[in-house]
Amino acid sequence: MAVLDGSVDRGFLSDRRLLKIHPPNSSNVLRPGDFIDTTRQVVEGGSEGPLSEPDGPGTLHDIRNEKFYLGGTLTLTTHDGPNSSHPEPVIYDPYPVYNSPEWRTQWTGQFRPCVGPRGKELDRTNREDMMSVYRGTQRDFPLPMFGSYEALGLDGNVCADRYSRLAAYGYGADADKAIPGFKEPVNVSWDQVDWGTLQARCLERNMDRYKPNQLKRQLTQHPLPLLTSESAQSNELTRNGTSEGTYKPRSAVLLRSWHSMPWTENHRQYLRSLIMELALHSGAEYEVFLLVHVQDDSLPIFSDVDTVQHLKEMYIPPEFHNITVFFNDKFLEAWYPKVPEHRPVYQHLQPVQIFSQLYPDFDYYWQLEMDARNTGHMYHVLDRAVEFAKQQPRKYLWERNAYFYTPGAHGLWQRFREMVDQSMTDKESIWGPVLVDQTQPVGPHPPVDSAERENYEWGVGEEADLITFLPIFDPHETTWTFPGIMWNLPTSIPRRASPITMWRMSKRLLHLMHRDQAVEGIGLGSEMSAPTWAFWHGLKAVYVPHPIYVDGQWSPKELARIYNPGVPESINGGSDSIWNWDHRHDHIMYRTSYMFTTQTAEDLYRRWLGYQAEPWQDADIETYTDGMGRFWFDGGSLEEESYGRLCYPPMFLHTIKNSDPVKGPEFAVPVFH
Repeated sequence: MAVLDGSVDRGFLSDRRLLKIHPPNSSNVLRPGDFIDTTRQVVEGGSEGPLSEPDGPGTLHDIRNEKFYLGGTLTLTTHDGPNSSHPEPVIYDPYPVYNSPEWRTQWTGQFRPCVGPRGKELDRTNREDMMSVYRGTQRDFPLPMFGSYEALGLDGNVCADRYSRLAAYGYGADADKAIPGFKEPVNVSWDQVDWGTLQARCLERNMDRYKPNQLKRQLTQHPLPLLTSESAQSNELTRNGTSEGTYKPRSAVLLRSWHSMPWTENHRQYLRSLIMELALHSGAEYEVFLLVHVQDDSLPIFSDVDTVQHLKEMYIPPEFHNITVFFNDKFLEAWYPKVPEHRPVYQHLQPVQIFSQLYPDFDYYWQLEMDARNTGHMYHVLDRAVEFAKQQPRKYLWERNAYFYTPGAHGLWQRFREMVDQSMTDKESIWGPVLVDQTQPVGPHPPVDSAERENYEWGVGEEADLITFLPIFDPHETTWTFPGIMWNLPTSIPRRASPITMWRMSKRLLHLMHRDQAVEGIGLGSEMSAPTWAFWHGLKAVYVPHPIYVDGQWSPKELARIYNPGVPESINGGSDSIWNWDHRHDHIMYRTSYMFTTQTAEDLYRRWLGYQAEPWQDADIETYTDGMGRFWFDGGSLEEESYGRLCYPPMFLHTIKNSDPVKGPEFAVPVFH
């Protein structure tokens, strides 16, 4: 058993429906919890870091961690040694046991399998239809610095290489020799696939599982139409009948892009994986759309069908034509004329708000970005995020949301919660809606008048109106990039922010945002928008502490101090906030696996794809050096002959600007001199 700086929270194993402890088995299908990697169990401990982080670049612990790359499929914790054969991956199935007696007691209707891109009903025991994983993980693979698998119930006991993760979506189809651990699936003529029709037919097959207001998609209408929500709701599908139970909520997944984005094969595989894993295999619990910003406002996308068709043929792969939805800045101006700003950097949520008005049959709306990737199964990742958020009590929730949860310093999630509780003694907390006098809040009122008098019961089992993947903090007194970006609001108004707008938002929350912007002309910068409206109205907002890795030699206790400054009631809400735009800690921030800008996400992903690091000796050093003398270029070695292919546990990676073997013009970290 390794003695490390983390700790394991076994509370997630109480959910026997999804995570059951089983010994390793020879089945060709693995479910979350079927295999537990005992070598990854950790106990509390570890050494103290320095009392403070040295100023400036090139600090003592700013040294790359090569352990991310010194391993692979031949060094797994379940692998016998150098003379054994290459391990075989197994199908990974994180879905509920659909149509089982237990499932039927909870949900109405019947699950019916959907047809996939190969023209046959999808089969979750067929490797051609599913991603696969390896039991175990790379030996000595680092633990996440922030967040944890255990707190979320996310399966970190398995890993995927590039073939097991992406083969079902076209990766390796052109392989000209045998590859250990890879069986080439039947080739698909991807340009002949119509993902829009496949998703629509999948919904038709499973209509009786969902509320009776599902819309028949007008697949020929690709710009967001200038319609009211009432006219959009008039075209309903016929349902197949009713039964006892609860309707399953449906979620739209909006993948953001722009019209002239250069597509790579990896972009295509990423989008195929989202559709297959979220929409088709689940029987339409999700529906995936490509939300495309047409950056040339002179193009008549709302009045000229030929222009729309030309845009699709020029810029969008044929398989995605019927899931593509166009918009431009003029369109946003027409919907929100009282808000003077519509550029994406400031109003990234306006298209999502409008989409929710025009497609109101969804309960929730996920926004994802084209420069993100996940090495885990997306259904499992989002399911665990949603369940974690649902189980969070409201007591001290806003205060917990502001922290970077660091298991090596904070211990188990329960211990972290107790730490926050103790720190809030005799301090004022956020308890219910905060703008009761200025607006009519739609969120519930607290059951008692003070958080200290409540026993962590309120909010447990309540769906979150907002789910974020980075902390939610008070930007008012910080020098963060956008704390004062507001329109028609007083500068003193209370607000909250969460960087990177890859969020899940409820229909209720998006409606509030839409109404206030359209009617009142109220606006906030993108990353303050949904958190602030939830804050005002007392809606449940949850930061999900997914595993975030850091490529460096800092200790957890050192980073916990650096990343969580401030008073307990406003962590990261002051002049020493980690979010301050002073670049003081870029040497750490840009070495994380999930951040608004980071070198490490692209390093990890490109090495995982089998791309060697470009030799920095051949680079123009000045081009890659920032104003504080920090050098941002490829990192990470690649030694597949010795270790096998890199094999990662589920990791949410952002930002990834280059997914082709040859890099394009965009830098992972834009260098400002």
